[in-house]
Amino acid sequence: MSDLHRVLEALRAAAEVAVLSHESPEADAIGASLGAALALEAAGKRIGVYNVGPLPPALRALPGVERVQPAPSRPYACYLVLDTTEPARTGGLLDGRPPGSQVLNVDHHLGNRGFGDVNWVDAAASSAGEMVYRLLVAGGFPLSPPVAANLYAAILTDTGGFRHPNTTPEALRAAAELVAEGARPGEIGRGLYGQRDPRELRLLGLALADLQVSADGRLAWITVSRAAQAVAGIGLEAAEDFVQYPRGVAGVEIALAFKEVAATEVRVSLRSWGPLDVAALASRFGGGGHRNAAGCTLHLPLEAARAAVLGAAAGLAGR
Repeated sequence: MSDLHRVLEALRAAAEVAVLSHESPEADAIGASLGAALALEAAGKRIGVYNVGPLPPALRALPGVERVQPAPSRPYACYLVLDTTEPARTGGLLDGRPPGSQVLNVDHHLGNRGFGDVNWVDAAASSAGEMVYRLLVAGGFPLSPPVAANLYAAILTDTGGFRHPNTTPEALRAAAELVAEGARPGEIGRGLYGQRDPRELRLLGLALADLQVSADGRLAWITVSRAAQAVAGIGLEAAEDFVQYPRGVAGVEIALAFKEVAATEVRVSLRSWGPLDVAALASRFGGGGHRNAAGCTLHLPLEAARAAVLGAAAGLAGR
């Protein structure tokens, strides 16, 4: 029996399921979670959807997003964990789960720790959204328009609008089938990219004003400081995709976004082109991800964290 069918067998047997994803979520985590939850609920399961959040403003247009709660109010017998490499990345949502409860780990990250009672990890998949689509189709679960919209949004965003190397034939076929099932690309695209909070744009402006490029042109980075967040009046939930801007600078091989969480905590998003493996770079600082998209958290002051990661990135880009 394949790992996909082991997950499917466990879901069929479960009367209730808590659907979880990683902290600092993006559209893949939340879209996959909502797509799975709405389909399972339509099949008669009792469902809860949880993320410690806060959710980025752009995700407010996803169907059913109001269902996402910060923590379960009761224990569950089955936990479906999506797009998450290790239990700590849920922000504590798996802590204190009842004895005998089952964890189903469904993820597309190469560095996944295999923490579930059942693990389906496919690093060749474009996104958790694509994996949930395959799971629902294999199980004969209903693909209503809201389910299709959430899964389409997940695939769309994790492939960078079908621009990144993970835009595989399988991803495109899944997206096309989801459109056939009722996902509306125009509405979804506007909801994700055309309904920005003005505070988010102010924060982006402050970050871009300090865009830096290395002397050899191979690295570009921005910084989202706590001071900038205070001036803009919005937090890091608005900055999930900011790393795409330095990535778009001509000639840049590695792009970075340094996001200050606290005086001694900095989240770093890393992006690359081609063979440069930023997941390996992130792993040096306790993080992980994909070859061309990864992240890590350093418990250092902003300047020290930036110096450490830029030094390591310069060594990688210079090879």
